Amino acid sequence: MEEPIIIILSLLTISVIILVFVVVWRDRRDLKLRKAAEEIENLEILLQEVQRTKQEIEEMLVRAKKQTDQAVSKVDNQMKKVRASVASLEQKIRDSSREKSKQQKFSGKGKPRTNKQKGDSQHKNEGKSAPKIDDGEKYAKMVELANQGLSNEEIAKKLNLGSKEVDLVLKLKQNIS
Repeated sequence: MEEPIIIILSLLTISVIILVFVVVWRDRRDLKLRKAAEEIENLEILLQEVQRTKQEIEEMLVRAKKQTDQAVSKVDNQMKKVRASVASLEQKIRDSSREKSKQQKFSGKGKPRTNKQKGDSQHKNEGKSAPKIDDGEKYAKMVELANQGLSNEEIAKKLNLGSKEVDLVLKLKQNIS
């Protein structure tokens, strides 16, 4: 009779071992499932944060584009004003030059010199002749000399220009600033 009891006890022991193994296996599986669920939840939270950040960046880009467009528009308007002022100034200079040449015709200042007079004049102006510079440099030099405190007449003499031209350029500079 002992044999069936041993067999039954053996079977019970094996059953308990299998039951313990199944319970441990199930607990490990549940633990892994919980970890996977937590990771999925964390990923969903991260995805929401990424979407919020993306939306904020898109809004910032829209605002930056508006500000850039406004700045470009302002610069364009300033450039148009500067071009118009320069064109107006050039027209006034041309008108002034025409007026000077008309005055010279009528006043006798436009008479040609003899060779002797030309030589004397050239000899006097050898060290004083202003170098040829373009209009932009000329205007910048006028403003620089004015900032140094020179009068319009002094600037005109120094740059070999008419005083009206200097007056116009400096007035235009004040209006632009």
